[in-house]
Amino acid sequence: MTPGAPNFVIKDGALSWPEIADMRERIYPPEELVNTPMHGIEWSHAQRRVLLYIDDAVRAVAGIHEREVLCDGQKTAVAGIGGVMTEPEFQGQGLGKLVVLRLVDLLKTEANCAFSLLFCEDHNVDFYAKMGWLRFEGNLVVEQHGQSGPFAFRNTMVLPVTKPAQVTGHIDLCGLPW
Repeated sequence: MTPGAPNFVIKDGALSWPEIADMRERIYPPEELVNTPMHGIEWSHAQRRVLLYIDDAVRAVAGIHEREVLCDGQKTAVAGIGGVMTEPEFQGQGLGKLVVLRLVDLLKTEANCAFSLLFCEDHNVDFYAKMGWLRFEGNLVVEQHGQSGPFAFRNTMVLPVTKPAQVTGHIDLCGLPW
């Protein structure tokens, strides 16, 4: 049986959580996270999500986090991308790329942001770079456990949306990372 065509749906972040919670647990088993640098990091919740369905089931997802941040002290609207996941049995088929590209198209038409920002592990840097994302080489500040401080846990990447993306300098997310 040939799978159906991908269908994209934009949903509220909290309302879509039940549809992706099992996927997240399969990709990031809680018992394995305890022994990683990711353990204990507080993450913000997506305000909206792009869900990619095939045959009425979510196969890939990406979260949208719209926020005003400080770029070198200037208030700047950005759109964060977080929680990009593809069902394990569908990985390697380009669905992650499709959902990220759909999200970027959505930002370019609907969001009022200068650029987009995401965090990724080393093995995903090339994946995002091939879609035009650039490494942010400056200082990044986030909130963790009620305090603001530097965040160097993962690679930070940026993508222009309506203005050039800031690739150096100082960005304060004014809240939790995504």
